[in-house]
Amino acid sequence: MEEKIKQIQSEYLEKTEQAKSLGELDEIFLALFGKNGEITLLPKDFGSLPKDEVKAVAPVFNQVKQELEKAINDKRYAIREEGYKKLEQETLDLDKKTEIKKRQGHLHPLTQFEKRIADLFAKLGFQQYDSPQLDTDYMTFQVLNIPEDSPARDLQDTFYIENGALAYVDTPDKDTKEKLVLRSHTSNSEVRFMREHQPPIRMMAIGRCFRYENLDARHEHTFDQFEIVCIDKGINMGNLQYLSEYFLKEVFGTEIKARLRTKYYPQVEPGAGIDGLCIFCKGKGCKVCGGVGWLELGGAGMIHPVALKNGGIDTEVYSGLAWGISPERMIMLIYGIEDIRLLRSGDLKFLEKF
Repeated sequence: MEEKIKQIQSEYLEKTEQAKSLGELDEIFLALFGKNGEITLLPKDFGSLPKDEVKAVAPVFNQVKQELEKAINDKRYAIREEGYKKLEQETLDLDKKTEIKKRQGHLHPLTQFEKRIADLFAKLGFQQYDSPQLDTDYMTFQVLNIPEDSPARDLQDTFYIENGALAYVDTPDKDTKEKLVLRSHTSNSEVRFMREHQPPIRMMAIGRCFRYENLDARHEHTFDQFEIVCIDKGINMGNLQYLSEYFLKEVFGTEIKARLRTKYYPQVEPGAGIDGLCIFCKGKGCKVCGGVGWLELGGAGMIHPVALKNGGIDTEVYSGLAWGISPERMIMLIYGIEDIRLLRSGDLKFLEKF
């Protein structure tokens, strides 16, 4: 036992002497005097020794313990003193020029994608148009064939402004006051643009929208929409199919296919869901697409005659289409993002990936 004590003494005195930082000394101290340290556990073996041997070993043990504690404390003092001397030798030159590392910023991934698709449709002659984010109920819904008593209102959980805030709007029959809402879609730009421009019309709208959603990985109360409107003589569903394929092939590659699937939207007739061949399974069926081989990527349809008439368009001569997608959900597919809330979280670790 005495030999074991001497061995511990020799080993840890050497480690203490070689230590160059307070952190290393802390590790040595814990290895000796911690809960499971060698000096802490050693007395537990004394019970198995003869009494005579215990009497001989105990003084040696106490001496070694005190010596190791003193060696560690002395070394701590020496390291601190050395650090103080280095501080005394340091100087601060306030006139010295120092290069500050520049932080390189970049556009938000959502902004990058929206700029990309705006450039894409600008090539086809589409003009970008902005409409108010805070708008009247009339311009957000009623002019688009969604009257106040329409069940279609249930499809969009709208934020209404408190305290009965009202604003004047110019209706076909007379001036009236209407409730103010945070727009739930960019379609509030459609009739405005029709009233300001004559056909042929090629308009695109990109902007922020708001809905009272239950937040989860695929739903946000604040989100962006991208929408195009095309009004001319002879516009039909064939044009819709072409624009869908044009967009999807530019974004996902030439191998992707697009299809239009019947779907109800109150402001269009007929309405269609825009599906793209699943980019993960190539149409074979997987968890992402729910086994059907297609992903729903947007909504579209032929603009309802009521909306065209409210915009001053002669429905006997002209027809139009409206086509829209969610930029956030497209980005989620492109980059494999699993939670839509990350895009507006302000998390730099996430955003620096792009």
